[in-house]
Amino acid sequence: MSVLSGCANPPAPSPTPNPHPQHTVKLKITVEKGSEVNRVEVASQWVVSDLACAPVIWPAGNTRVKQVEVQEQVEKVRDDYIATIIMDRFLADKCHWINGGPDITYFHDDHRLSGVGVNGDVLNGKLTLKMTCLTKLLTNSGTCGLRDKESFYKSEDKNAFNATVELLK
Repeated sequence: MSVLSGCANPPAPSPTPNPHPQHTVKLKITVEKGSEVNRVEVASQWVVSDLACAPVIWPAGNTRVKQVEVQEQVEKVRDDYIATIIMDRFLADKCHWINGGPDITYFHDDHRLSGVGVNGDVLNGKLTLKMTCLTKLLTNSGTCGLRDKESFYKSEDKNAFNATVELLK
């Protein structure tokens, strides 16, 4: 009988909140008039950019990391939703936590209609994301795709809606 010795189960690193964040960006989220959407939530996905800071799990040899999700402030301004993303939410440390991009979730009251992840190009102002969002796919909620497929999406889902996400300057 062999016994593995030295097995470890160290915890994944956690970021330290910045008590005085200074750097924010604002995303403007526009939803097609006439859609069922009446609420939008935005959550930033923070990830470790330096895997050397994560503990190694023995005997497997893989690193233990986690993703940290943080709800961001969203307010409705006229027909748009404005999300304020705190870019320096965590203090600098050996793990170099970075904002991997926000997830946007579209709701009708408390019912989740659709959602999409936004990449760093939108956060940096290099891209305006224009999409059509399905409200029902194979699961209880839909997902968004590029606007060039709008006619197909809307033929498949009578409640599909257009949305645009862009950096406010």
